[in-house]
Amino acid sequence: MGRGRLLAFAAIGLLLAAIAADYAQAQVRLRNISISGEFDQPKVVADGKSSIILTVRVTENGQPRGNALLQAWLESGGGLFIPEWNYTDEDGYAEYTYTPNAAGPYDLQEDTIAHVIDINVGRLFEVDKHYRIQIPVEAPLTTD
Repeated sequence: MGRGRLLAFAAIGLLLAAIAADYAQAQVRLRNISISGEFDQPKVVADGKSSIILTVRVTENGQPRGNALLQAWLESGGGLFIPEWNYTDEDGYAEYTYTPNAAGPYDLQEDTIAHVIDINVGRLFEVDKHYRIQIPVEAPLTTD
């Protein structure tokens, strides 16, 4: 019984050491990962039909992070921001499309904020690099 407990504690210790090492390595890598983005046009009209494309680039030490898993969502503002999950291509690029809900010329406009995170920095569990951007939305001049 004493030997079995010792082996169990040793196994748990090795597992915790592996997790701690993975976390420490991911924290070091986070400093070298960069996420940037740009839109295909200066702004999008909140008419329920118009869209704007956000192209995101993920690099590590200045080199593209191909096949990085990204998750995206809207913090504020209404509309459709897709896809929610995306992989970067071999050059580190991924595209998202935002279509704002229809708004009238007198509706209050709140800032539309999107988040994109690279969630696979760690190997054993999720450690993420975060990117936040304001989407340039304007109210329509007239309503249909």
